[in-house]
Amino acid sequence: MKFYIKRDKSNVDAILEYDKEKKLFIVLKGSRVSDSIAHSEKFRGAKSIERARGNGVVVECVVTKNVQFKSASTAANFVTGASTNGLIVWKSKDGRTMKAVLEGGQKDE
Repeated sequence: MKFYIKRDKSNVDAILEYDKEKKLFIVLKGSRVSDSIAHSEKFRGAKSIERARGNGVVVECVVTKNVQFKSASTAANFVTGASTNGLIVWKSKDGRTMKAVLEGGQKDE
């Protein structure tokens, strides 16, 4: 199943492949991520985003290889650079939230 985050303001345009059997959330190579990472006391994930984006994984805001995550939110944080509810921000091609697609038990492209 594929899901998308597109945010014109922050130039984010990312594609996620959800592997239902393995329960993996994979941000696909070529996805564009936010150029900034939110740093605050409330958001403790900034350092993990920096680590995940390091070692050439993200170059000039573009993901250079597929990156696996164990949750939709961690994948969304990686893409947006901020604390994000992945089940709500990742959307199907027709605009349904990941949560709605998964709860509906429907297959998506």
